[in-house]
Amino acid sequence: MIISKGISHPRRTLIGAAVLAALPSVVPAQQQESSGVLEEVVVTAQFREEKLQSTPIAITAFTAENLETRGVNTVTDLDAYVPNTVIQPLGAGWGSTMAAFIRGVGLGDNILSFEPGVPIYVDDVYFGRPQGAIFDLLDLERVEVLRGPQGTLFGKNAIGGTIRLISKKPQGDGSGFVNVEVGSFNRINARASADFALVPDKVFARFSFSSKKADGFFKVLDYECVNGPGTLGNGGPGVDTPFAHYAGIVLSSQVPPGGSCVADTLQDENVQSGRAAFRFLMSDKVELNLIGDMTVQRQKGPGDKYTVMDGQGGFELGPPGAPRVNPTWNAAFAAPVFGNDPGGNPVAWDDRFITPSLYTNYGRYGDPLTLTTPTGEVIGPRTIPNINNLDHWGVSATLEIKLTDTMMLKSITGYRRFTNQFGRDSDGSPFPVDMTYDDSAHRQFTEELQLTGTAGKVDWAAGAFYYDAHDSNVGFGVLYPTFIYMQDQNDQQDTTNWAVFAQGNFHATDKLSIIAGARYTDDKKDATIFRSAFDGSGATPIDNQFVPTSTTNTDWTLSFNYQFTPDFMSYLKYATGFKGGGFSPRPSNELQTVPFKPEYLKTLELGAKSEMLEHRLRLNGALFYSKYLDQQSFAQQFDSSGANWFREVNAGKAHIWGVEGELLAQPVEALRIEASFGYVNYNLYDNEGNVLLFEGDNCDGERCYPTRTPKWNGALGIQYTINTGSGTVTPRIDSQYQSKIYFNTNNTGEQDGYALLDARLTWASADNDWEIAAYGRNLTDEGYFNGKLSLIGFFGREQGNPGTPRTWGLSFKKSFH
Repeated sequence: MIISKGISHPRRTLIGAAVLAALPSVVPAQQQESSGVLEEVVVTAQFREEKLQSTPIAITAFTAENLETRGVNTVTDLDAYVPNTVIQPLGAGWGSTMAAFIRGVGLGDNILSFEPGVPIYVDDVYFGRPQGAIFDLLDLERVEVLRGPQGTLFGKNAIGGTIRLISKKPQGDGSGFVNVEVGSFNRINARASADFALVPDKVFARFSFSSKKADGFFKVLDYECVNGPGTLGNGGPGVDTPFAHYAGIVLSSQVPPGGSCVADTLQDENVQSGRAAFRFLMSDKVELNLIGDMTVQRQKGPGDKYTVMDGQGGFELGPPGAPRVNPTWNAAFAAPVFGNDPGGNPVAWDDRFITPSLYTNYGRYGDPLTLTTPTGEVIGPRTIPNINNLDHWGVSATLEIKLTDTMMLKSITGYRRFTNQFGRDSDGSPFPVDMTYDDSAHRQFTEELQLTGTAGKVDWAAGAFYYDAHDSNVGFGVLYPTFIYMQDQNDQQDTTNWAVFAQGNFHATDKLSIIAGARYTDDKKDATIFRSAFDGSGATPIDNQFVPTSTTNTDWTLSFNYQFTPDFMSYLKYATGFKGGGFSPRPSNELQTVPFKPEYLKTLELGAKSEMLEHRLRLNGALFYSKYLDQQSFAQQFDSSGANWFREVNAGKAHIWGVEGELLAQPVEALRIEASFGYVNYNLYDNEGNVLLFEGDNCDGERCYPTRTPKWNGALGIQYTINTGSGTVTPRIDSQYQSKIYFNTNNTGEQDGYALLDARLTWASADNDWEIAAYGRNLTDEGYFNGKLSLIGFFGREQGNPGTPRTWGLSFKKSFH
């Protein structure tokens, strides 16, 4: 079922959804057997191989073949096919950061103190940061997306769910492939993999590589080139007529006369990834897998489109309760710096700098100001590069020992690190009003021991987990000269986390089983925060402030599962999860380093999994109710000194309920139909049970909604395989829909509902050695945003990261068997 943008009776759709309410997730696509019967799917979400249809967890699993069929090659492409899930790049100003939300729970910021609400596991190694988490789906066996809290087996931060990437193990069979793709915006992609034996029957190796390159579809235009010479008050291209108040400022044209008005681009792609895997069969009871991977990204920043530039907007000055002045942007900032143009008119920051196209702006990177401090120190100009560079690598060792016929020990040791440098012109105009540069780094060590076994009627798992990480973010901002000018920052944080856990599955009868589990977690963060003054005085409003946070917590799960028939299973499950606390984002003085507390989620879920029509139809679904306690939410407020505060607060209690379903059908051998849908209803209350309106904003008089959480989302995919004798031709069409969402708290940063349409036509040779595919994505050229930053109330502006416009491509693949 696909949810249409034109739905006028959501209750009717909800009634239809309720038919599946007793039903969690179906695998959106799996290889079918030649008879047309749906293939049995095996997952390892409970640390042992189990059939998907008998696992009492809401899981969406993708095989490598299905990812290729849909054209999915990064983590952020997955959400279209998973109910109640949004996985998107966070956008400009946050570097290479993933924003993942499941059932209204997630994280939409990259501050080093913030932890993912939906973490990623790469070959069972936990990755502790949302930054650097936009992984290429390179040479995978499958992907598992677990919905709902997974606090018992997967620990803290798995409060909303978990994304598991499972790579292909080396087989030593000489297999491999080479794939080349060309497409829109001069795209050239290449992928390859090779698998071979180093020592027959003992040591195998598999090497994989991916390169993705494309020009930026977002254009940075030169304002004077587009609008005519002198329109910035500089006398036109090449004429160095400075502004009145600062003789050093010259903002003439960025491009030569008579040429293109494109001064720069955003949203290009230039990423190379590699992976090496070694498999040692040390005996019939001992196996060791060593894996190393690396990603190098050298590209420009994400698209950054302004939707609001209110030159009369501004923030109120003065402490809370005192009379306040509400100066305009231009009176407070532009006029003292830029003065009047040659015609005597004030130079203004306003909506004339909003371009008519969704994929253009008038930005300008770099700070032209030079400021002399009272002590004679000269500051600036500084370079703000248009980059989003990432170096990310990791190694892991997984040792599996079969202790007895019924007991297995597994040790997973991992080390990962990344650096991410990114610059941003945050004012969207040629004026040097607001620019930032960040250099982030992360390193982590993890160790997990898993002991699984069977004792009589009980399948059990137990283990211990350890995580040690260091994070840093060094950078600076150029902001609204000269009212406040420049700020240097240096944040450091050390995190230590350890846990022990156990879970058992008691098979009471042939049909009834009961699962119970618990996990104890000890979590500690020690942060040091430094800020220099904006005004160039040399003052340090935050002088290496030490901010420690710590917590302990016990999570639980209890599930009753009943196999009514061999093809129909239902379960009732209770599970909890939590996410650690930290310090509030972007503090500007010591008052603002107050830490926020952990948040907690408790979920009751009724689900079922079924197959029918002689295993040609798979229908799964779930109905869930969650209580969200101490929810971590962004708020923009004043501190007690009257300074603006980008704060993280622990809101009241959210009650979340929803329904989701997935369908996979193969009525005849050649036809495959895949569908999914999700519905989420969210209410936020204060601790007295009243509907909560965030402090400082009444959500425009409406109920406050969660960020990045549509009430409705759905997807439909259909393909039909035609046998031509010399091969097969398979046309496929995929559509997805999500309803209106808000990217910021207080119901701001709105994105209306939209639908996307993709298509693919694939020819494969009879022996499957060759494959050629033509594809188109976003065929209706729908304009939408992956994310927005809305600061209209304080700063009179709203900006966002546009999604990709219509694209096309051709793919050529040669396989070796």
